[in-house]
Amino acid sequence: MSSSSLVYFNKDTFLDGTGRGKLSRQVKFTLESNNETPCVPSLSIVKEKSDKKKHRHIAKVISVDIQLPLPPNLERRPQTLISCEQFPNNYISPTSLSILHWSKYHGRNVTFYLKDIGYFSTADRSDANRCREDFRYLKRLIYDIDDTRELKQMKIEFDLNIGSAYLIPAEPAASLDALLWWISKHKHSLLDKKRRFTFDFVAWRGTIRKIMSSLFNNETDWQTELSIEFGQTPIEQRMCYWGHKFEDYLCSETPPLFPCPKKLFSLVNLATLGVHTLLYGSEIDACTQDSILIDDNNPKETKNSHNGTDLNIQHKKKRKFVEIKVIYAKNMLDLHTSTAHKYGKWWSQCFLTGIEQILLGFRDDYGVVRQIQPLLIKDIETRARTWSSSSFLSFLNDFCVFVRKTITKDYFEDGKTVYLFYFSPQEKKIKWLSTTESKYQFLPEWFTSQDFTLSEV
Repeated sequence: MSSSSLVYFNKDTFLDGTGRGKLSRQVKFTLESNNETPCVPSLSIVKEKSDKKKHRHIAKVISVDIQLPLPPNLERRPQTLISCEQFPNNYISPTSLSILHWSKYHGRNVTFYLKDIGYFSTADRSDANRCREDFRYLKRLIYDIDDTRELKQMKIEFDLNIGSAYLIPAEPAASLDALLWWISKHKHSLLDKKRRFTFDFVAWRGTIRKIMSSLFNNETDWQTELSIEFGQTPIEQRMCYWGHKFEDYLCSETPPLFPCPKKLFSLVNLATLGVHTLLYGSEIDACTQDSILIDDNNPKETKNSHNGTDLNIQHKKKRKFVEIKVIYAKNMLDLHTSTAHKYGKWWSQCFLTGIEQILLGFRDDYGVVRQIQPLLIKDIETRARTWSSSSFLSFLNDFCVFVRKTITKDYFEDGKTVYLFYFSPQEKKIKWLSTTESKYQFLPEWFTSQDFTLSEV
């Protein structure tokens, strides 16, 4: 079992937790084109104007082809629980957290305050050397998401299959290194007078969303979910590729042959949930067409030359981020937002980052999008009948209380003790154990070896 298959913590709690046809903006799609051998693209680079020789790099076909159209009633892969060596069925946890029906958490008053305190771009979440504190990988929509009428009237044919032969998209690494890089860079503002971190939990947003989703998950534990994400079938890989390709169509007049899913832009969010403080990274799909992006770390850009006014706060208000999703449907009327748990996951993903809208692409069985339309997050919440915002927040609050009561040993003072947490869907319980095995000590040496006591506060 991989060490990234569990949610694990230490004292300062860190949660680890095939293309067809020519490239163009709008591609006419025919059934016959799916049976052709994929054309091999060549990328030419001219070194000098006087040099007539061209250096060509031939992209290799690496993706397994699939038969299109996809079956109309595509069945989900059977979800079989994977045996967990650390938590066998007969394991008795010292203490556990029982997960009640969502209605038991509904109506509880748990406060939640959110703000973004930073951002960064990275080409690899597991490599701190590939992180930069800028907007280089943030995409910008080329459409006005607020002009619903124009979006509905647009005649588009986005073939999401183009370039899929040459890329197998993979989920981002579970490593926290990129986020720890940002924390290390800003440690002077994240420590109190006693040189302790001012937050209680650190995680990627996806880990927090996964924990919240346990509220209505009766089939898979966290380990099995990760195995599904990192062990996709060819059809699942294709649908994952469609999502990345759709982002490129929405954010570029001339999208590249295939996307670069490893190049990510992330916000750093600081949230107060009840008495708990959470710091987490949130990957951002795109910003709106009218967003103003000013580098917060450049004093010349953030100060008004006339009156010295700090423009950072003003520009933050003018940064508006959106989530981008592809879904199998003809239009909004085909969505079952009142009952499907998928939309609960969408809501929590957006809510945790303060995103107010999702831009949906409605695809057919061939992977072609012919209509796009925005969906307000508040509308998802209003229509929900199998979950509520208060139930999600109340359960997450209970989980945070449980973790903080459970963790009693200091990571550095007690042999680098790590706590493993496991969700059992059959028992609807969260269990735990502590260990000092090195394979679970996920904090990198370059981070733990820093002398935080010397930081300026």
